Amino acid sequence: MRILIAPDSFKDSLSAAKVAESLAKGIKSTFQAAEITLLPLADGGEGTLDAIKGNLEYVKCMASDPLFRKIESKYLWNEKTKTAFVEMAQISGLELVTEKKRNPYKTSTLGTGELIAHALKNKAQKIILFVGGSATNDGGIGMATALGYHFFDKNENTLNPTGENLNLIHDFDYAAIFDLSKTEFIVATDVTNPFYGENGAAYIYAKQKGANPKQIDSLDKGLQNLNSILKKTKNIDLQTVAGSGAAGGLAGGAYAFLGAKVVSAAEEIFKICNLSTKIGQSDVIISGEGRIDAQTWNGKLISKLLEAAQTKKVILVGGSVETDLNDQPNIIKTYQVKTPEMTLDFAKENAAELLFEIGKEIGMLFK
Repeated sequence: MRILIAPDSFKDSLSAAKVAESLAKGIKSTFQAAEITLLPLADGGEGTLDAIKGNLEYVKCMASDPLFRKIESKYLWNEKTKTAFVEMAQISGLELVTEKKRNPYKTSTLGTGELIAHALKNKAQKIILFVGGSATNDGGIGMATALGYHFFDKNENTLNPTGENLNLIHDFDYAAIFDLSKTEFIVATDVTNPFYGENGAAYIYAKQKGANPKQIDSLDKGLQNLNSILKKTKNIDLQTVAGSGAAGGLAGGAYAFLGAKVVSAAEEIFKICNLSTKIGQSDVIISGEGRIDAQTWNGKLISKLLEAAQTKKVILVGGSVETDLNDQPNIIKTYQVKTPEMTLDFAKENAAELLFEIGKEIGMLFK
């Protein structure tokens, strides 16, 4: 029996690697003959670089966190192909800001741009930017500022690239620090939200980043303002670009200012990890994430994995499972870490041990 364990992380609990290891140990304890391959995955947010690292090297550099504080950060580098893999959560992520200071009015993607700039100085021919878990809602103007763009108000004053200043943008220019046309830019995201509107960046995600209702409305109007300027100056309408609202509009900003292509993070990661070959070599696929719910089927990692593994038996393991799986014929069994009598805190704190126990049950199922 060849088993591929390919989970996402369990947010605020375990990394994808720890999830995979815990399940594998449990399976081996009851089914020693199992041939197990571990393939931790990610959805473009925190932990993505660890999931795809393989033999690649980290490049470390100083950059600005969401509140403009200089910290050490990193990106992955493939010297052979001159490709940089940048995870915005490493430098513009929500986890870098304490709950009391979370406010997308004040935060910026400047640091993400600084990581990109560092890669460009290394003569990067291709940059893949994974967006997710951001603390920002600046439409990507912070990133653009680090690469030579300047944004002005109606009095031609240079604006600080934060969410609250989106409404004040009247014009922008570009001082050519780099020849951006010589580098291929790809933005990988697991969401398809538009730039603004009721399903856009601000209304769907800004609350979890610390914005109050008044700020959310203002941020949405700011993204509309930026888009109207891009229409006039670049003939670009980000509202027509699926996924442009990802990471507080960073995906849209990368499309407009870098000429980036917006793609599915899951599919991009699957290519990098050679998932299709590993699925083909396996009899059973085990995957999972912290919460399996209705959003799981909106292009998230598990839904994409199920598409890739249509001919294989699949077992899903969730921290919680809150969706109907009856129309997924290749899912043969589903396990849930948190039982009704457990508190969420207990489930998170003891996830490794609970996943080990689930692994034991899976091992007995196939023995």
